[in-house]
Amino acid sequence: AQKDIFAGYGLRQVKHFVEISLPTIEAALPAHTLVQGINAEGKIQAMHSDTLQTYLWISDQKWQETAHVPMPIDLKEDFIEVWRIFGLSQYELIALSHIHRDFLENHIA
Repeated sequence: AQKDIFAGYGLRQVKHFVEISLPTIEAALPAHTLVQGINAEGKIQAMHSDTLQTYLWISDQKWQETAHVPMPIDLKEDFIEVWRIFGLSQYELIALSHIHRDFLENHIA
């Protein structure tokens, strides 16, 4: 899963998600709700721990209730692990722009 996150999103997007998006969206979560990750539609998804109500983070910067539709999710924990493994906290976003593309061209078939 972590290799897929690296290949699919790149280090710049991982850093942005962990350091910029997560603090904002987690601060706005409904009570007893946890961010699960990014779903197959590219939307950040959360779920209430008791009711199992699913929420999506929408463009006007708020959580919206939605019907739970089972689909693959790139887990928040895997994003955080990729961020930790690569030590992304020590890099500026702009410095990570081409690493992903260059690595994929030379190392991943």
